[in-house]
Amino acid sequence: MKFHQEDIVDKARKLRKEGFSATEIGKRFNLRNSTILRWCYDIPSINPNHIYLGKLRTRAKNKNFKLIEDIDINKLVARLLTSIIYWCEGSKYPSSNFISFTNSDPELVKTFLKLFRLGFQPIEDKLRVRLQLHSTHNEEEVNSYWSELLKIPASQFYKPTITNPTKNMKRRGYMGTCDIRYNNVYLLHEITGIYEGFSKKLNC
Repeated sequence: MKFHQEDIVDKARKLRKEGFSATEIGKRFNLRNSTILRWCYDIPSINPNHIYLGKLRTRAKNKNFKLIEDIDINKLVARLLTSIIYWCEGSKYPSSNFISFTNSDPELVKTFLKLFRLGFQPIEDKLRVRLQLHSTHNEEEVNSYWSELLKIPASQFYKPTITNPTKNMKRRGYMGTCDIRYNNVYLLHEITGIYEGFSKKLNC
């Protein structure tokens, strides 16, 4: 994924709100129309095609949202979902002998942890968090954000890793990368066994 300077994103959104078309804005910043439309997806448009596509997007999301509402996420389902998500984004044995799930999407991290708690009942004071932040972040504010989101005391956070963002690597609303850790190799093997068993059941 290509990242752009945040001030360019802000300027593009400002022009879009003023009524400029995606084509006009794209020419001004030498960017594709699709990039401008992605940045400004939440800004109302009078273009009939954009209105139609917006309605389709909303209809599809609402349809599947209602589908999920009917699923009973019990302990067994939570264990399965935890393991599948971990399969995608977690550190694997033997390179890691503890549970380590890393991502920069707050909703994904929150969802993983909620499912992990429901399915595996970890000891809360053994949960640890390591953040990777940019030097432009306010460390105290970001720690507080993740602590409140995950319901893990800041006292259980390791000292964050700080990196310098490059000029073209600024993301709107980026709150760092979060690594949830839980030092229990037995649970790591349990999670591995679940997603491997799931894959085998599907004859993957």
